[in-house]
This record gives sequence, structure tokens and C-alpha cells, in this order.
Amino acid sequence: MKILETIYYHPKFVHFPLALFPVSFASFLLYLATGARDFEVGAYLSAAFGAVLTPASTVTGFIDWKIRYKGYMTSVFRIKIVGAFVLIGLSVPAVLLRTFVPDVGILPLAGPGWIYGTLLFACVVICVVLGHYGGKLVFH
Repeated sequence: MKILETIYYHPKFVHFPLALFPVSFASFLLYLATGARDFEVGAYLSAAFGAVLTPASTVTGFIDWKIRYKGYMTSVFRIKIVGAFVLIGLSVPAVLLRTFVPDVGILPLAGPGWIYGTLLFACVVICVVLGHYGGKLVFH
């Protein structure tokens, strides 16, 4: 059990979703601005990696919370826990939508394309909230 207390797991994983979702949305915006399909593919790949790594970030956050903060529940932890599940709940449908409807982002955007873009934007908003409250814990 000592090894769990000496390694900080969460910081090793948390930076991936916090970086990949903004990159994904920015790439999607570049695609909308330029029409270059490579940007749309980049948005999809970034979101896919973010969606895959978000559960690892969530689990390691839970482990660190249990070890370092003894599972003490505060509003900050409540926001971070709920936010992590909301992020999973937004990113997975975005990736699945793009996976099963590969032309969802084809210009001009139709209804599903706007849903896809909105889901990516919502992931960015949740990442900002999670990062803000994570910073409150680190830099208290």
C-alpha cells in the first residue's frame, strides 16, 4: 500500500483530456474555417483519445482523493467527480456519433454536425471547469 501513497497518479493522466478536448474543438473550428478535411479528422482523433483517457484520469483522481484527502467530501471534490462523469457522458457520444456517421462534419453542417460540434465545445467547457477546480486544490 506504500507505493500507492508515494506516486501521484492523477497528475500523470489528467493533462491528456484537459489538452485533447480543446485541441479537438480548435481543430474542428479550423476545419469549419478552411474546409480542410484533415482538421476534421484531427478533431475526431483528438476527441477519441481524450474519451479513452478520461476514465483513466477519473479513476486516478478517485484514488488520489481517497489516499491524499482521505475521501473527505467537499464542494470542490463533488464538482470534480460530477464533472468527470459529465465529461465522459459528453465525449463518448461525440466520438460514437463521428464513428458511426463519418460524414457528420461534412460542410455545410447539418443537424448532426452541429450536435457533434456542440458536444466538442461542451467537453472544452467541462475541461475548463475541472481544471479550475483542480487548480484550487493544487494552489490553495
